[in-house]
Amino acid sequence: MTVIEERLETMLAGADEGMVNAFTSGFRVSQTQLAVGKALTDPKAASAALESAQVVALAILVREEMDQALFEAVYRPFATVLPGPNYLPPPPVDRQIAAFLSALHSLGGDDETEAASIAKALSDRSKTGTTNPGLPDVTRAAGLDPSANYAAAWKLVISMAGQVGMTEAFRAVQESAEQAAPHDGLGIVGFAGVAAGGIFMRDALPLEKLLLLYEPFASAIPYESLR
Repeated sequence: MTVIEERLETMLAGADEGMVNAFTSGFRVSQTQLAVGKALTDPKAASAALESAQVVALAILVREEMDQALFEAVYRPFATVLPGPNYLPPPPVDRQIAAFLSALHSLGGDDETEAASIAKALSDRSKTGTTNPGLPDVTRAAGLDPSANYAAAWKLVISMAGQVGMTEAFRAVQESAEQAAPHDGLGIVGFAGVAAGGIFMRDALPLEKLLLLYEPFASAIPYESLR
């Protein structure tokens, strides 16, 4: 269970039990399951999507008790199709990157451990044929595999930076984040560079790909907090 889910579970302990049950069982869940099944034929993907929808619904139930950054982090899987309450457009790219670098300097403890755990899950493939140490093989099919999707998104960002003649600036941002990240052997340095590179190219990327590249840091440094 992630830190975010633990916080949500604590808040739900004081919520109306009937409302909580309504989002986790019964007719409403059946309706959601039916809708998800029409869009996703893979059983594992459908199950993950249903669970994500339930978590978001429960977060909406206790939204008034959550700070905005936490709620938006929970709501993120659906932000591309339906902007959440109190949505604010992102600040300028350079401000977002500066905020990310500042947060990286103080990253540590449980937050860093969780970031490293997610990063490891996203790199749990053969590492041959990759342009960055620690990143998965981009030659394998993505499908619904988070690791392969992560690698494909990173490959797309590198290509786009080259197409618009911004490779040098892109690499500079990437290196700045790698220098700012903790160098204590937990393995998040390269992933910090990837996240920063995604932010740098955010205006040319679909939001879901940007957020996937940022995912290792989504709990410790919510993307919405980069202001």
